[in-house]
Amino acid sequence: MARPNVLISIEATKETEVRSYGAQFMQSLLDEDPRLVPELVSTSERFRDPFVDLDTFVKDWWAIPIKTYVDDRLVGQRFGGPHWKRRSALANRGMVAHGLTNLKGQRTPSTLWFQSRWDRSVDFFHLFEAWVEQANPDIGMLHVFGNAELVEPRSNAATSFSVGSFGGKAKPGLPNMGWAMAYGTGFAHEVNFVGIENAKFPIHRVNDVVVVRITENLADVVENFHFFLKRRAELKQFFRSDLFWIREGPTEPQAGDSVRSDA
Repeated sequence: MARPNVLISIEATKETEVRSYGAQFMQSLLDEDPRLVPELVSTSERFRDPFVDLDTFVKDWWAIPIKTYVDDRLVGQRFGGPHWKRRSALANRGMVAHGLTNLKGQRTPSTLWFQSRWDRSVDFFHLFEAWVEQANPDIGMLHVFGNAELVEPRSNAATSFSVGSFGGKAKPGLPNMGWAMAYGTGFAHEVNFVGIENAKFPIHRVNDVVVVRITENLADVVENFHFFLKRRAELKQFFRSDLFWIREGPTEPQAGDSVRSDA
């Protein structure tokens, strides 16, 4: 049986390649829990280099210039982002893909992605809120995937949801509703703030972003999956029916999903 894992996925148009942003973003991770401190860093999934300290990480790994040439002529520059990984204690990994600005001045979103083994003693929502405040994202998600949602996906939408991928302009909408969603530019108008608040769902604003949770506690997804599914279905009624590609979730949790897991 696979252990539950936490996923944070954020898309933002902010210029994430700026070093001061990288320092702030990673400092939030380091401050949250010593078990989240990276052990290895890389520019890909091939990890060889140790994580030394925050200053070294930001200077050497956060935003690596990549020059673009056409016919041997320099036409632009983009930035490669870092990957990091931790194997011991609370295994986790993360990556940043910096957005691009085209010749028309249009910017594609940056992706901030983090996955960790689930542990209820870590306040992952506090980390999510810190990153939302720093990124002021277009869209963001925090969710725990237990056995009922880790089975082999039966659709492209389920696959997108499980890896924290959002639709974008090519496919408007969102794969599914995670335990906590941050709705920013392009999505905040979809949120019926008063209706959701009156229905006793946790909802608040972080700058221009609306953060909505399905239940009070992230642990509900692991420890009380039936309750989580019920509340998610109720919350979806406050959104237009075609916003989420997946309209129905698993109806029955598999063995272990309603049992407390501290690993």
